[in-house]
Amino acid sequence: MRRIWPVLTLASTLGCRGVIDDPKTTELERPGGPGGSTSQPICVAGEPRDPGRVTIHRINRAEYDNTVRDLLGTTTQPAADFPYDDHGYGFDNIADVLSTAPLLVEKYEAAAELLVDELLATPFEGPVRSQFEAEDLGGSTGALFGGGTAWNLYSNGTVSQTFEVEIPGAYNVSTRVFGQQGGPDPVRIEVTIDGRSLGGALDVPETSASPRTIEVRVDDLTAGTHTLSVAFLNDYYDADNGVDRNLIVDWLAVEGPLDYNPPANNPEAYARVMVCDPTAMDRDECAAEIVSRFAKRAWRRPVTEDEVNRLVALANIAFAEGDGFDVGIGLSLQAILLSPHFLFRVELDPVPTSTEPHALSPHELATRLSYFLWSSMPDDRLMSLADDGTLRDEAVLRQEVRRMLEDSKADALVDNFAGQWLYTRALDDAFPDPNVYETWNDELKASMRAETRMFVKTFLSEDKNFIDMLDADFMYLNDPLARHYGLPEPGSPTELVRVDMTGARRGGFLTQGTFLTVTSRPRRTAPVIRGKWILEQLLCDGPPPPPANVPGFPEGMEVTGSVRERTEAHRADPSCRGCHEVMDPLGFALEHYDGVGAWRDRDGEYAIDSTGTLPDGRAFADAQELAQILKSDPNTPHCMTEQAFVYALGRGHEVHDVCSISDITEAFNEGGNTFSALVEAMVTHPSFTMRRGEPE
Repeated sequence: MRRIWPVLTLASTLGCRGVIDDPKTTELERPGGPGGSTSQPICVAGEPRDPGRVTIHRINRAEYDNTVRDLLGTTTQPAADFPYDDHGYGFDNIADVLSTAPLLVEKYEAAAELLVDELLATPFEGPVRSQFEAEDLGGSTGALFGGGTAWNLYSNGTVSQTFEVEIPGAYNVSTRVFGQQGGPDPVRIEVTIDGRSLGGALDVPETSASPRTIEVRVDDLTAGTHTLSVAFLNDYYDADNGVDRNLIVDWLAVEGPLDYNPPANNPEAYARVMVCDPTAMDRDECAAEIVSRFAKRAWRRPVTEDEVNRLVALANIAFAEGDGFDVGIGLSLQAILLSPHFLFRVELDPVPTSTEPHALSPHELATRLSYFLWSSMPDDRLMSLADDGTLRDEAVLRQEVRRMLEDSKADALVDNFAGQWLYTRALDDAFPDPNVYETWNDELKASMRAETRMFVKTFLSEDKNFIDMLDADFMYLNDPLARHYGLPEPGSPTELVRVDMTGARRGGFLTQGTFLTVTSRPRRTAPVIRGKWILEQLLCDGPPPPPANVPGFPEGMEVTGSVRERTEAHRADPSCRGCHEVMDPLGFALEHYDGVGAWRDRDGEYAIDSTGTLPDGRAFADAQELAQILKSDPNTPHCMTEQAFVYALGRGHEVHDVCSISDITEAFNEGGNTFSALVEAMVTHPSFTMRRGEPE
């Protein structure tokens, strides 16, 4: 039986680049839609599928925090200090773009040390003082002073020292200085950290007879590298009278952290790691037992005897220096957390250059599954099923999917999958102009973010038809958000509650403030951006970049007409018309919602027109009717599958994935378009359970 790639409707009517023009498609056949005849690969049920391959996959920032949470019981989120992850195909978990820079390696090292210190509750011995002698540092100008015991800044310049902060918090910075006074004013200096002035310019009238120590408390030093500087600001020299004003710097110092409360030991996490007592058995045997169990969990696979021996050898270095058992084990644990086997999701090919597909090992499969659904490491049950090989059984795999989706850790799908697919993460980077949108504030933004998160989570937790997100008959509102939307207040000043929207002029994701804000300009709506978002994120068929030298959208006080009228005039250029004929009407349907999602009937002095007609003749009056068109479009479930496919595998889709995505989409449709049906179809498909090497 032949199964044809789903026929599209809306995206294939594009006059620019639609799926019908995809240069990657080959030997194709597809019935003609409103846009004309099309072609796609013929997918035959039961034929083998090429599973492709995933590059060795570094865990990203969110995955790192979740993994150390589940491994060590920490809530510190050390990855907040890591460099931001690169994005590809709309997600930040794409293996090919997750590079590893030297700075990131340094952050990994610092995080591993802090995490192990927290686990083992290494005693905090109080603030540490580091003093740097100025004669060793030198300056941007000047020379040694007093037989090499200080540094003389004989003209305006600085003495500086870089230093590392491992524990963020409050620190004292100090310097011992005096002046060779001359002229009408005393020596003037400025102390800075990273160019930030600590107290502004300071007069130093003191001389060598009574040097002055200047001390400043800094309450917010972050972890990382900082530069402490002392600058001489007011050089003075009168050759005729032999008067010379200079600054003498003796030393610079940093002391801290101050007022530091080290995290308390987590007894449960400690007991899970320190599984034996070295006083009750051979020390090396106990060390081997601890590191083998910890490494297996951290590396998400069984460890070899040689790996265990090398880890124990690290602990023995500390033991040989007279350090205690916890200190030695701490070195081994840090090594485990710095290993590529922890920082990367390693999948091995028996023959790296073979194109012959092979099944993932049970532990590799468990890791793929847990990072897809939880953005974290496998738990004990998954590891146990991997250990005995039963995870490969399809019935067991489906059972695990249902269990994992019911776990609170599946909230990672809301934050990391939906948050990027639906652009809700971008709300943090949205800055509407407060002069245009006077009601916009941080509280409103937080309510919008919570509204969308609770909304998406409902579709996952209640296993609703995922496509119904487009026109759902409920929303989550509190009183301020309801007022902003022009809706009756639900009687909840702060907490968001579920509100029935049957018959209302608002409902579904496309009418939520999060989406409407991130697809707007700071001072106005942007129908083109909103229409392009629908094409790219819901239909997976965005337009190409605009041609060169296309005039920008007309802005300014002298411009007249509504945003719609100006957009329609803008697309009068024949080179723009093909793409804009389908993008713009999609955005016009949302024009009743302003740049921060509030309802409006007028755009300034102009009445809103939310009607539109697609190139194939389908017409709609507003956002609600547009949602119905999108729900009935076969490319909508296909695009949802494609988005989940990319996120689940951490790679872009290739031409060989066309039939795989078709298989999964068919199962998604047959399962009522629930997210659980999509996930089960995904994780039981060869694209997820298998891989191959890459030919030379």
